[in-house]
Amino acid sequence: MKTIITAILFLLCSLSSTAQVKDSISDAIKTQIKEAATDAVKVSLLLKLANHTSAFDVNEARQIALSAQKIIDAYKNESVHSQKQKAKLFQTLAICDELQDNIVASLENLQKSIDISSKINDSLSLGKSYRIRGSLSVKNRDTITGRKYLKKSIDIRKKINDSVGVSQSYIYLGVSFFYDAKKRDSMPYYTKLAKTYDNSLETKINADANLAAFFLYDRDFEKAKITYEGLITPHKKLKKYLGLSSCYQSLGSVYAFLNQKEKSLQALDSAIAYSKIIGNKDFLVSQYASRRNINSYFKDYKAAIKDFELYKIYYDSINDLAEAKRFTELELNYKFEKEKEIAAIELKSEKSKKTLYFILLFITALAAFILIYLIRKNNKQRLQLAQNKLELKEVEKLKTDLALANREKELKKVVIENSITEEVLNNTLDDIKQIITFENEQERQLALKSLSASLLSEKTAKSSTSSLQNYLDEVGIDFKVLLDTEFSELKPREKELLCMMKLGLSSTEISKLLNTTLPSIKSSRYRIRKKLNLESNDDIIAFIESKNTTKSNS
Repeated sequence: MKTIITAILFLLCSLSSTAQVKDSISDAIKTQIKEAATDAVKVSLLLKLANHTSAFDVNEARQIALSAQKIIDAYKNESVHSQKQKAKLFQTLAICDELQDNIVASLENLQKSIDISSKINDSLSLGKSYRIRGSLSVKNRDTITGRKYLKKSIDIRKKINDSVGVSQSYIYLGVSFFYDAKKRDSMPYYTKLAKTYDNSLETKINADANLAAFFLYDRDFEKAKITYEGLITPHKKLKKYLGLSSCYQSLGSVYAFLNQKEKSLQALDSAIAYSKIIGNKDFLVSQYASRRNINSYFKDYKAAIKDFELYKIYYDSINDLAEAKRFTELELNYKFEKEKEIAAIELKSEKSKKTLYFILLFITALAAFILIYLIRKNNKQRLQLAQNKLELKEVEKLKTDLALANREKELKKVVIENSITEEVLNNTLDDIKQIITFENEQERQLALKSLSASLLSEKTAKSSTSSLQNYLDEVGIDFKVLLDTEFSELKPREKELLCMMKLGLSSTEISKLLNTTLPSIKSSRYRIRKKLNLESNDDIIAFIESKNTTKSNS
């Protein structure tokens, strides 16, 4: 059972290596690096070469990645493109550390890559980083955390239509279920699901390696043997040395279960050789342990002791409790820093919310105050407007009443004049009849002269009255209304005098129109000044009109 679990664990490690087809690819990339026109292009090619080389020479891949890091560190500004390159650099270094069992360093580099990718929203790089992070946790037997990151990787890669990436993540997810006895049957399900997203040779190899491990666990050794033997050639074609080491070790275990000692030891020797090429101590520990168990099973104790000594050397070199503790502390510290950062953001957000609420409250209160002020002002204006309209109506009504009163006066005057005319006419006829009866010619002549003088006097009076009315009609109705409303203490004759003065007539002209003497006019003016509390040098008409101006302004 231990051999089977070890086979699965090594399968997980072998999946971390990047597959390439021929050494000529390395040469082609190196040629492109020499011809690169810019540092940005050169860095991209160096990282591509490092990923390719990590499949068969991890140390060289690390050196290539560090060369790229020197160029990146020399960048004067940090553009989005340079940040993407930096994230890929830390991914490459994390893969190199994982392949050489330096899990703590791998986690440190991987967290740097995740932080950068999250900051610039690089979904492609973040999906890959989550996949590597998940494989690290599964390798450390923390399958719950591993599945969490693998599912994140799948979700991100589905959104960006990265079918190859989705396939890789499903393969790792299937491996994670191997350690759960109740859910172990999920492993072949996810393996087959991976093939539906990508049918490339590399995906087929990884999926078949998964199934072979499942056959080995199910003790179907014939199917496991056929599957592992079929994986050797594709691995060699792609130069997947880590995968070759894993396949040879698993094949050695299958041969041992089938009691084929020589084939079993040969397969393990091949596995050890490829593990030494890539410098993977974790693989070497398990492979020497398997070799010791096989020699002990076939009673070759001398060879078993030698294998155990080599096993002990490699085991002591990688099973460093202090390093394991560092890995746990590093992961916990990272979680703590993230939680602390989230808490700080939430606190800042809470303060911002409170500030925003206060500002909104202040704005609302201010808006309410302004609204109330505007409503009150509007109501006051509407009230004032209504009052002005009412006053205007009253003024119009007063003008109408005055106009009607003036018209009534005119009609009365016309009636009186007509009555007077009729009376004069009747008197004249009576006088004529009486004169006719006179026998004395001299008396008759005197009577006629008297009648003629009387008629002439009546005509002059009538003409004077008509002229006065004509002048009064020329005065504006507003001035007449002003006299009636503001100066009710004045007599009608005094108001007529003021109307004449409004027209700019002199005292002499006014005396003729009013059929009175000049001293009488001056006396009337004096009485008007007294009533209005005016001095002798004050302009009466200007004073009256100023009252009208004051009323309009109010």
